[in-house]
Amino acid sequence: MNTPKNARIIPVLKVLFLVLVGLVALTRTTLAQEQRFQKLGVKLDPWAETQIAFWKTVYAGTASGEFLIHDSMNLGHVYRTVAGEDSARKARVQVAGDLARIASLGPAPITRERLPPALLPLFSALGAIEAPSAYRFASNLERIRIQAGLKERVDAAFRNSKPYWKRMREILEEEGVPKELLLLSFVESAFDHEARSHAGAAGIWQFMPKTAMTDLRVTRSIDERHDPLKSTRAAGRFLRRNFERFRNWGLAVMAYHHGPGLVDRAIRKVGSRDPVAIIRTFKHRDFRFASRNYLFEFLAMCDVDSARGSILEPGHEAPLPAFITVSFEKRVTMRELAQRYRFNESMTRMLNPHFRSPIWSNHETIPPHYPVRLAGITLEEFRRVEYRE
Repeated sequence: MNTPKNARIIPVLKVLFLVLVGLVALTRTTLAQEQRFQKLGVKLDPWAETQIAFWKTVYAGTASGEFLIHDSMNLGHVYRTVAGEDSARKARVQVAGDLARIASLGPAPITRERLPPALLPLFSALGAIEAPSAYRFASNLERIRIQAGLKERVDAAFRNSKPYWKRMREILEEEGVPKELLLLSFVESAFDHEARSHAGAAGIWQFMPKTAMTDLRVTRSIDERHDPLKSTRAAGRFLRRNFERFRNWGLAVMAYHHGPGLVDRAIRKVGSRDPVAIIRTFKHRDFRFASRNYLFEFLAMCDVDSARGSILEPGHEAPLPAFITVSFEKRVTMRELAQRYRFNESMTRMLNPHFRSPIWSNHETIPPHYPVRLAGITLEEFRRVEYRE
């Protein structure tokens, strides 16, 4: 039986049409991925995507107690995943030795056929590069780094921050800052308001005392760096000042970590205001691993957030405990307030993390007119006690 020519052509055209539709959809998805951070002034290239992918693995795919042995310059080169910190230290040295063994097989090109099976994973981790010099450079022990997994810490950050998302978004919007920058607090401290660095930075935004004092009270008894809401206001203002200086949110984020002065210097030296170009090419003794990766860590956290169901959109937050905010004309101790108003002390502690131990131990007083958040008491109940005499 002869099939008409048109009947044979139509199925082929249908297949070609479906392939074309698929290619268009894939292209749109790829473009959307590439452009997802353009509103922050960051245009990604394949190398930058590789760096971001590494941090996504650290944040969402690597448990605490697991350690990645990797190249510190190209984070796409992950050599091993090891359980236990002691084992990771030993593995780092072993990886350096094995990379040197591969390099010693030169000057002829390195191929799979020339390698013993035990060295094939490292060969693959380095992208099956055939040049022996690549393995010689990679074998430098100072270049090989250990990164701890942070999955549980990040999970806790999302869980513990839930009551603050709504108000933090509002604060950043009031300060003219993109809501995505809320996630910087996750990079800085995993949203631990008690976090404190060796250098003296504190709170979820890790403010140093000198920087914080522009917008926050920092004393022995009251340290507003530990208040998620007050410190978010200060962080928003600091980031906004950075943006007004650089006109680019990616650069503003970089300046949050290592200061506007170093970013200015990088722009002048590199001759570009492209954050990725600066990270790739700027060399300075103060621009080390943490500085080079800070922006990528933040962008990776944005992707992790998006995959979880973004906290940047309404609907996932949890409410703070009900509270009232009051102040007093004269100095007062926390004991006096507790005796007079009988509020919920544990909830009140949670709502006032900026009150430090001298306040709670009653060795220091709350200053006049300083706002106090009280839980377990309504405004009507407060007024009845306050004005009953």
